[in-house]
Amino acid sequence: MATVAATERGSSIESASSSTGHTLPIKASLLLHGVHLDESALETLRVQGHWLAVGVAQQRLELQLAEGFTVTPLVHTSSVAPPVWTLVKAGGRLQLRSGSDCHSVTAPPPPSFYGQSTSSGRRIGDFAQVYGSTLVLGGRQACGYSISGIACRFCRVGSRSENERSFGVTAYEAAEATSLAFRERALQYVFLPAASFDADDGGVQEIEPLVKAIRRHTSALVLAALHPPRTLRWIDHAYAIGVDGISFNLEVPNVPSLERLWPGRARYIGRSRYLQALRHAGKIFPRGTVWTELLLGACPVTELSELIEELISWNVLPFFVPTHPLSHSRTMPLAFSSSSDEATALLHQLQSLLLPNAPPRPWLPAWPHLLGPLDLPATEAARTNLTKRGCLKSRLELLAVRNLARLRRSLRVRCLAEHEYEGSG
Repeated sequence: MATVAATERGSSIESASSSTGHTLPIKASLLLHGVHLDESALETLRVQGHWLAVGVAQQRLELQLAEGFTVTPLVHTSSVAPPVWTLVKAGGRLQLRSGSDCHSVTAPPPPSFYGQSTSSGRRIGDFAQVYGSTLVLGGRQACGYSISGIACRFCRVGSRSENERSFGVTAYEAAEATSLAFRERALQYVFLPAASFDADDGGVQEIEPLVKAIRRHTSALVLAALHPPRTLRWIDHAYAIGVDGISFNLEVPNVPSLERLWPGRARYIGRSRYLQALRHAGKIFPRGTVWTELLLGACPVTELSELIEELISWNVLPFFVPTHPLSHSRTMPLAFSSSSDEATALLHQLQSLLLPNAPPRPWLPAWPHLLGPLDLPATEAARTNLTKRGCLKSRLELLAVRNLARLRRSLRVRCLAEHEYEGSG
């Protein structure tokens, strides 16, 4: 199978920064409130739009805002309250409307490789989805609110069904899907949201063959979201096998909310294990490659603000998961609601903390379904500073980043077998 190069997309720091001053409030509002489609837009997008499955009963729609900035809001066919944003088709063009605000958008068509099958006969669209510049593998059964849109069985009650006990994608399927996807779309990342839960290794052994297969067939950066392992050296091992960026998604930052919303996760893993894993990963992985996701509405904004400072001090980047107040998939309502103004204020705080110590390269994507560092409305001075530090502008530069990561691995991480197992507690 031929090696496929990851090419540039508008999610680099330079292009994102140039447009975010205008698009950030729109993106934040769309992700928090979703979008309603009128009949004219729905008829067109039902066939031509790129829909992303979220859990069982929800869907996202990929939209491109100014300068190719991508956002994937939840689509609401009906709601109790009047919709904040409505997508209409007027004069042959798609427009987002909210009161007197009107913005032209485009809707990319769905990738054709979704309908192709692997050599095992499995339809690729059943286990792979494109989120902006990222190919997400196995996301529908993964644990994580941002991708699955619902708390999994383990998080809710501490158990899991038989088909939830593995990642659900083989190394051969991952390699074939990655090769086809990167030939069709300008992608930079492959994301593996692991489905292992209360495991000693946090799912590292489960994704190891997939990581190696992906790296053999593409120059993409490989990202993984795992549960914190009992043994911290498995985090070292994840870096050693080729994981370029890693996440342990805290989602709910305080213990009372964790016990109320996800008692299974609170009982068998606990908040402290997430914090230990994040601190350790921040020491092992390069700066700018470790992140965690936080639910907007899980706690007061002031508490999130305090947590941001602590995470940045550990070299951990926070991403915010907007939650729609009328989402019917949530088994238990969140205690607080968040506005786009509050989300923007959190991002401004994140900007002030990051600028003095900016990551040397944009290792992580500008997620179209999350709010994070690459959505920041950077000043001209900040943009110049980040641009000088480097962006993934070409295939050669991306290969240089990978070679640097390979060298760093050989210097920083030895084989797991050379270490004594180190407990997380």
